[in-house]
Amino acid sequence: MAAEESLTNTVGFLLGKLGQRANGRYADRLAPLGLRPRHCAVLELLSGGPHAQLGLAKAVGVTASVVVDILDELEELDAVRRVRDTADRRRQLIELTPTGRELRRQTLSLARQNDQELLSAIDPAEAAALLQTLGRIATATGLITK
Repeated sequence: MAAEESLTNTVGFLLGKLGQRANGRYADRLAPLGLRPRHCAVLELLSGGPHAQLGLAKAVGVTASVVVDILDELEELDAVRRVRDTADRRRQLIELTPTGRELRRQTLSLARQNDQELLSAIDPAEAAALLQTLGRIATATGLITK
């Protein structure tokens, strides 16, 4: 007799639920640093150099007002600073401070710990293959660019 089909046996459902679990555990790890997962995307983007505030909002996929809140929170932690763009004085550029660089390094370490916990049920070869496959899917759907 064939197994009954179930929503819980679809890729979308499983990825969504695993994502919720991973994000919750990551948030718990970040909390002692005064950070939340939404801060990490901004820290990561800024690690490549200064960005305009509006560009950050677009890259993170949030409204301009939300990115202002995120930046205010990161500024309180001395992780970022706002500086005037010398080419266009109306624009503010956001850059990482030394504290922000150290926080980014710590968030990456915590993300690796989170991955290890999440992937502990499979062997290292399977974990590597899963990461590679997810990377291809993320690239194909435009979630990340190479």
